[in-house]
Amino acid sequence: MKEKSKFVVFILSFIPGLSHFYLGLKERALIFFVLFFGVIFGTMALVAITNISELFLIMCFCLLIIWLVGLIDSISFVDKLRSMNLRMAINDDELWEVNGNMKKNNRKLITAALSAVPGAGHMYLGLQKEGLQLMTSFFFSLFFIGWLRMSLFLFILPVIWFYSFFDALHRVEEDNIIVQEKDNSLFSWLNYKPKWVGWGLILLGCFVIFDRIVSPLINWQVRNYMQTGIVSLILIGAGIRLLRGEKIKPEEEVEKKCEDSE
Repeated sequence: MKEKSKFVVFILSFIPGLSHFYLGLKERALIFFVLFFGVIFGTMALVAITNISELFLIMCFCLLIIWLVGLIDSISFVDKLRSMNLRMAINDDELWEVNGNMKKNNRKLITAALSAVPGAGHMYLGLQKEGLQLMTSFFFSLFFIGWLRMSLFLFILPVIWFYSFFDALHRVEEDNIIVQEKDNSLFSWLNYKPKWVGWGLILLGCFVIFDRIVSPLINWQVRNYMQTGIVSLILIGAGIRLLRGEKIKPEEEVEKKCEDSE
């Protein structure tokens, strides 16, 4: 097999997919092309609809991730080709093993690349509901923060993104049966404690009313004191709730003592 140049691969990788075409990996090249141009045109469409120019920053971050994944993948494939050429010969069993590893790596690579958009990697793995939840959470938070111009909640976006990215990478290593059993686990706690969600939405609504309607009518010194006081009360209340914890029922306490004695 003809030896490929790492320098050429590096130059071509600035447009994700070209380096894979150079290496003869047409399927992977097509995937990177679709991701690269899909993120660009998708972001342009969202900016045109929502008028949120900050989306371009997220687009640049996603393109950087796609570029890095494509570069690392193409360089590692060049190393594999060189190791095969150095051995001068390879039998059918070894060739079959290489092809099998390539298919497994293909799945990991596609998952990692698609995870640049939160939820897309989960959908590729067959976790449609969880992927939809992640994607909806991310873009709803983005729209909500941009619409109300509340930079206080910007921390939510990287939290959702990193959770989605690393959870997808972890899921791709697992068995399909295990993956299906763990599906829909992201927001399953909503079914058990809906009151917490309700109180959270009420507090969020009150905060929005105060920040967008009441706050501009108040003197800036009083506003600063009120904002500090509200945040402090929320933190104190949350701390007291955590310190109190949940009370253990008598039956559960007896069972716990029996388990400890055994």
